Amino acid sequence: MLTDERRVPEDHERSNTRLIRERLLIGAAAAANYINYIPQTDADLDAMSRKVAPHLPVSVMLLGMGADMHTASIFPNSPDVQTALGTDLALALVQPPDGLEPRVTLSGHVLHGAMARHIVIIGDEKRAALERAKGLDPQDAPVAAVLAGSTVHWAKE
Repeated sequence: MLTDERRVPEDHERSNTRLIRERLLIGAAAAANYINYIPQTDADLDAMSRKVAPHLPVSVMLLGMGADMHTASIFPNSPDVQTALGTDLALALVQPPDGLEPRVTLSGHVLHGAMARHIVIIGDEKRAALERAKGLDPQDAPVAAVLAGSTVHWAKE
């Protein structure tokens, strides 16, 4: 399963699920159990969280981080950051501050509860942001919620 996804149809050009199906779930990998948890409506969030729950904790989680210190679509300037980090549900709905399509993400406790977390960042700007995040509250730097115990992989470019 993905850590987060845009709430767009699966065949939409910005759908990560589409990319997974087209590029990874091919050949023998097509038999993999891919869990798509995008709710059709906001009211479906509880049901989709229950769908994810049997697959927790996540064994290995791969996260990225934006220069704004967001991770898994949990953005520092989103009106939903507190809910995404604090909900007891497995999933949270988030609206990015950039005005792009709404998203669904694994909640803060699910991200933090992964058995092994790997954060991949590329470039000096993101490395500096990651270092800043270490001293910030997760409300201001959501990646701070998952840094402790994570393995960070960094490449200059």
